[in-house]
Amino acid sequence: MKAYLRQASPPKRQTKAIHDEIMRQMAELDEKDAQETDAMILWVLHSEFGFGEKRLKQFYDAFNEQREELVKHYAMADEDFPWLCARKLKDAGIDISKFGLKED
Repeated sequence: MKAYLRQASPPKRQTKAIHDEIMRQMAELDEKDAQETDAMILWVLHSEFGFGEKRLKQFYDAFNEQREELVKHYAMADEDFPWLCARKLKDAGIDISKFGLKED
């Protein structure tokens, strides 16, 4: 005779706490990843194109302003931003697939 044991599921409050903690950690990692990506872009501009601190700051400020404006304009979530930029580059006649980037 087989005994079937029903596995108890955690209480809803505990499940929500786990979910909230996972989301907090994911947001933290996303922010860290974004900062590393930004730093990498700034490094390339400095090392390959000679941007100094002043030009890097100007670029970074303009980059963030454009990003905020596009997100506001289209009222989309942040993760849609790269698609918008890819579309704008395509509209400007720039084929980013030649750079090894995917067009969505």
